[in-house]
Amino acid sequence: MSDVRAELVRYGLKIAQTGLVAGAGGNISARGNDGIVWMKPSGFAMDEMTTDDLCGLELGTGRQVAGKHRPTSEVNMHLAIYRVRPDVQAVFHTHSPWASGVISAGVELKPMFAEFVNDLGRVGTVPYITPTTHHLAEVIGEKARTCDTILMVNHGVLAVGASVRQAFFRCAVVEDAAKSLVAASVVGRPVFLTSEEVEEILALDAVQHRAKMQAQA
Repeated sequence: MSDVRAELVRYGLKIAQTGLVAGAGGNISARGNDGIVWMKPSGFAMDEMTTDDLCGLELGTGRQVAGKHRPTSEVNMHLAIYRVRPDVQAVFHTHSPWASGVISAGVELKPMFAEFVNDLGRVGTVPYITPTTHHLAEVIGEKARTCDTILMVNHGVLAVGASVRQAFFRCAVVEDAAKSLVAASVVGRPVFLTSEEVEEILALDAVQHRAKMQAQA
């Protein structure tokens, strides 16, 4: 059993525990070192999967080579992202209630706190497209070329990551940002970070990254 399968199951449980999905909603996947993409099976809740339930697919052909269940119905969307982003090791799609509600109300999620800037990477939005379709897979695949966190109107949140952990953190931070926006809107008027403040945060992050790399050299 590969470690990536155990990680996928572990973080699927975290997604369920943090309320980012309901029922059998959402889908997650991770790329193994052998080129196989492991995915959540269709119809399973995030917290009822085992490693044996996961579906393994060849990235190039999309052919299922492991697992006794059908993969998620969004299989083509996941594969499309991996094919255009060799740096991506995990793709998480959640139906996060707060973030999905804000996105679908036509309200733009903008940075109020440093975590939004530091953790989410490049953020983009796509309009509603019928779920599970090839059209959706094509649009998301193209959007993923330049975005790491994608807000899907009337659908949910999609986050990619260099690890399963990073993909999960991005989903969690988006949900937290939506809650903060709603809270600020209820009691007053939200104050967002300016473009200058965002650049200052990014500059600090770059300095810290260089220091970390030098320490490891």
